[in-house]
Amino acid sequence: MTEYSRERLDLFGALQKRHSSSLENGRLWTLEPGDIRFRYGESIAELKIPYHMGADDEACIENAVAGLIALLIKRAEPSFEGRKTPPSSPPLMAPVKELKKKTFRTDIFVAGSLEKRLAREIVSTVANVDTAIIASWMGADGHGRRFAKWVGDFIEKALKDEVKHGGPEGTSYLSLLAVVNTINKKKERIRNVRVKGINYEKLDLAVGLTLFVALREALKDLFEKLKSAKANCYSQKKEEMLLSSIVPKSFISIPSNLLSSSLNPYGLNAEAFEVISSYAPFSAGNVIEEFTGAVVNAMKKNQEDLEALKLQCAITKLREETLKYLTEFDIRSESQELLYELYNDDRMIKNFLSDPKSSVNLSKSLDEVKKNFMKDARSVEIITDFQSFLAPFKKSLFGNIRKSTKEEIEDVSRAIGSFYACKLDDHVEKFTSLMRAAMADKRVDLNQALLMEEYNRGRLYRFSTDERPFLKTLSIEEEGQLLIDMKDFTKKTLKIKEIAMVEFMKENFYKPILEAAGRYSASGLSSYEHGISLANLLGDAAIFSGGITYLVALAREIQKRTRLYREQLLKKLPPETGTVVLEEVHKRFEARKALLRERRAELESEMEKGDTDAESKLLALGEEEHRLENVYRDELRTAILDELEAGLFISYGAKAETMIIEQKENSTPIKVSIGEKINEAARGSFRNPLVRAKIEVLIENEKRKSGAPLLK
Repeated sequence: MTEYSRERLDLFGALQKRHSSSLENGRLWTLEPGDIRFRYGESIAELKIPYHMGADDEACIENAVAGLIALLIKRAEPSFEGRKTPPSSPPLMAPVKELKKKTFRTDIFVAGSLEKRLAREIVSTVANVDTAIIASWMGADGHGRRFAKWVGDFIEKALKDEVKHGGPEGTSYLSLLAVVNTINKKKERIRNVRVKGINYEKLDLAVGLTLFVALREALKDLFEKLKSAKANCYSQKKEEMLLSSIVPKSFISIPSNLLSSSLNPYGLNAEAFEVISSYAPFSAGNVIEEFTGAVVNAMKKNQEDLEALKLQCAITKLREETLKYLTEFDIRSESQELLYELYNDDRMIKNFLSDPKSSVNLSKSLDEVKKNFMKDARSVEIITDFQSFLAPFKKSLFGNIRKSTKEEIEDVSRAIGSFYACKLDDHVEKFTSLMRAAMADKRVDLNQALLMEEYNRGRLYRFSTDERPFLKTLSIEEEGQLLIDMKDFTKKTLKIKEIAMVEFMKENFYKPILEAAGRYSASGLSSYEHGISLANLLGDAAIFSGGITYLVALAREIQKRTRLYREQLLKKLPPETGTVVLEEVHKRFEARKALLRERRAELESEMEKGDTDAESKLLALGEEEHRLENVYRDELRTAILDELEAGLFISYGAKAETMIIEQKENSTPIKVSIGEKINEAARGSFRNPLVRAKIEVLIENEKRKSGAPLLK
């Protein structure tokens, strides 16, 4: 069992004791929409949490990814300089001044340092990454070092933010999800790489797993410091929750590639994984000891599968012993180069195990290495131990991996433990991936100015290590909404046509209303009332938002203005003189009536000739003639009697929210106001029988009180 697998099992063992049910159903890693301070959506399915990383913070992650890519490429193809990158795209990789020769030695790091722990974890679980690469990446000016420090500062700020605000949100978990999303976004540049010696899949694994280890080790380092300092933002529950939520597959573009080699955090390849998975159903509620025992007992009945798993154990064991040697020695020799190649490749290890001559030749070459350290007892002991490990492999394939029954079962049990850890991580990933998908990075949609506007309004999380809060307090203000709606706008446009109507509306509707509204604008006439602003303007309607006092004042001005509309309209459509409009109405009626008479004559003629369909057509024609008469009367009444009226409806409540939609480059952003009270005003009082009833009662009372029966 790998060190990572052992840590995961210990962690999940602790979680099972304290959070058994929430671990099995995934609630431990699931965000409840109602717990989040700002979000869109009321269910998990529709949940969206708008956020963006601070510019410097995103740059730190980007540089860490780019710097690592550059070092890996430099190792695989020293002459590579980032070619095949479109000029318009960001730099593919950071410049590499110098990269030392490949080595797995860890004594180049300070004992007990984060860098050394990180290096040991990476070389033991990540292919194609050596300690020279890590030393450069984690060096004094290395982007990896800055990234690890940034992670500590970032999560510490998030933990303090949680303590400050209280509540169930879990800001640190949100922050961690945002970091993983950003890492994966920056990793996408790997797709543009074409380099000899390391294909896309291998590069993706190397970068993804290295960032995973770096993030995880930085988190562990942070919690260790907080715990030692007895910081009030530290809690064991939070440490377990955050560490459990970070899994290797979250950092890999093609998750199935994780088990393409057993050089991974679990020490298993896909073949061994499938062998184990066929023996016992997995559940997050399984007890590891019971699960392991059940699989071992079932596997004993199938020798072929047992041997396959034992071979995987042999590969893992050889890799572990090889790493013990490589972390101490980097002498340039044939044996050293062979061990470098063996270490990264399952297939080569399998071939090595099946060829007795290979282990003999390797052991002999180690004798030559040993001669250089005869005065160093510790080095001689390490080399001798490695040779002793290789000795049994001088026999046949299955002879070399057969051990005592006890050792055999222990090896198989450890492999099953790693399988269990992998399945637990898959269980976690199922829920954390869902939550990461709910995180909506608005840097993709909005420019910097709009990002800041949304953040300042409390509608956007801004994750950063600077002094600004992750989320500003969202203040829900109240305001009024005034809807002005022109009655029968379409009919009147039909009467005097668009050109005349545009000029008429401009002079008698739009300009007067906007001028009046300008007197109550944001500058305001008093300090205790909010000014008003135009929210929307349609052909026959306008919506104003703002202080209720000013909206009522504006509505009164508009009422005065509408009294003048009658006079202006009569100049355009004079009903007393009979006139152009009446003549036009009559002409249209007579022309249509003449067409109907001709059609009736045709149908009567067809009926006389025996056409059976003519009778039904005549009935339909009669209905059309009846409709024509009704339309004629309506048009006459409209032309003579109708006034130009404006409906005014005011509502008051929660302030409307403004959505900003970015368009293509050089296009003006579109603003859309959305609010319940806008809709309420738009529906109008005639849609609400209770409001209408109250108004009618008030009017009737006023008629009796004032003795004015014609009062409106």
